[in-house]
Amino acid sequence: MRDKTPSASKSYRDTLLLYFEEEIMGEAYFNGLAACFDTPDQQEKLRLLAKVERHAAEAVRPLIVKYDLKPRSDQQLSALEADTIRTHGAWSWHQLVHYMVERYPLYMDDFEGLEKMAPKADLPQLKFLTAHETAAIEFANLEHVGADDSTAPLLRYLEVQHPELIRSI
Repeated sequence: MRDKTPSASKSYRDTLLLYFEEEIMGEAYFNGLAACFDTPDQQEKLRLLAKVERHAAEAVRPLIVKYDLKPRSDQQLSALEADTIRTHGAWSWHQLVHYMVERYPLYMDDFEGLEKMAPKADLPQLKFLTAHETAAIEFANLEHVGADDSTAPLLRYLEVQHPELIRSI
């Protein structure tokens, strides 16, 4: 019997699954942090980051289905973030934003590497996934300098409902 799974390397499929799961974990992370911070403004920004993580995950979910990948449950993935939430939740807002400014740009090579492994047909979803990191980095940089509109890149990202529209972000 012929295999009906589309052609893609095992390395690509494994990485795709990992990154999908990490977006779900990111949603849990930011929602968990929202409970740790006191000001409504900070809580709302963290919840917005959580929505961006989920939006990115949902954009690549069709690829998870396409390759018949089996992610762990949201509950399992959320539980993996508990220690990180406790640690980062004890930080000041300034410390958290500084961490984002320093750390998040390091993820860009990973996302771009996934795009390089991908079959061409998967690129719209993967570019949309990469764009979520760009939006988070831009948010962190704006927040770091105290810009009033720091959430604008996150809101723009959430407005896009179809990955093929990535050029409009």
